[in-house]
Amino acid sequence: MKTKIILLKKKASLCCLLVLFIFSNRLYSQIIYTDVTPDATPNVTYPLDLNNDAIVDFMIQFGSSGGVATGVMCYPQNNNAYAGDFAGGLHLPWALSTSSAICASLTTWYDSNNPGTMGLGASTGYWPGATNKYLALKLVVGSNTYYGWARLDFLAMSGSFTIKDYAYQSTPNTCIQPGQTVSGIDENTNKTISSIFPNPFISSTTIQTIANLKNASLTICNSYGQTVKQIKNISGQTVSLCRDNLSSGVYFIRLTEENKIIAVEKLIIAD
Repeated sequence: MKTKIILLKKKASLCCLLVLFIFSNRLYSQIIYTDVTPDATPNVTYPLDLNNDAIVDFMIQFGSSGGVATGVMCYPQNNNAYAGDFAGGLHLPWALSTSSAICASLTTWYDSNNPGTMGLGASTGYWPGATNKYLALKLVVGSNTYYGWARLDFLAMSGSFTIKDYAYQSTPNTCIQPGQTVSGIDENTNKTISSIFPNPFISSTTIQTIANLKNASLTICNSYGQTVKQIKNISGQTVSLCRDNLSSGVYFIRLTEENKIIAVEKLIIAD
C-alpha cells in the first residue's frame, strides 16, 4: 500500500511539474516587436536584423543584372528564408494580410539559394502598389527556428519601398500573425513610458512613466526573448535600472501590472 501511495505521489508531482512547465512556457512566450522610427525608405538597400542581434538576417534591395533592373529583391542570409511561390521562372515572396498565419504550415519557404523578386515594374510580383502588407520570414538561429514578419509599402511601379516595422515570435516553432505585436497588445501601450534616459546607457538608466505604478514588475529580456533580469514591487513613476553584469547589446524591457503587460520598449547597453 505504501509503495502504491509513493508511486501515486510521484505521478502527481510529475503532472504538476508538467503543468507548470507548459504554463511557464506560455507565460514567458512573447513576440519581440521593433518599430522602425521613422519609417525607412532606403535608396538601395535595407539590412533587416529581425532579432536585433547585430547580424543581418535579410537584405531587401533594388537589384540589377547586366544593367537590367531586376526589381526589389529579398535576399535571405545564412539559413533564413521567406515564404512565397514560384511562377514564371521567378521566386515571388507573398504579400500577406493580417488574416494569414506565419509558421511551418507555410510549406513553400525559400532560402538564400532562391532570392525573391518582391516587385518588378507594375505587374511582376505580389508587392507593386502594396500598402501595409507583410513579408513572412523564417529565422534560423543554431538549432532553433523562429517565425516573424516585416510590414512594407511599395509604390505602384516598384520604384520605392518603405519598411515600417517587424517582429518575431521568441518561442521556437511557434506561429505568429502578421502585424501581431508583443502579447497581442497595441503598440500604443508603449506610451505608458514617457522616457528612458540615457538610452543607450553604460552603467545605469532611469525609466520614467506617465502614470503612477503600483506593485509593478520590470522584466528585461535579451534579443532571444530570454529573461535576464527582473525588478519587482515597483511603485511611483521612476524606475532606476543598473546594468550589473549584463553584456552590451539590444534588450527589451516589459512593464507589467496586475499580471497585464502595460509597456514594452527597446533598451540598448553600450560599452
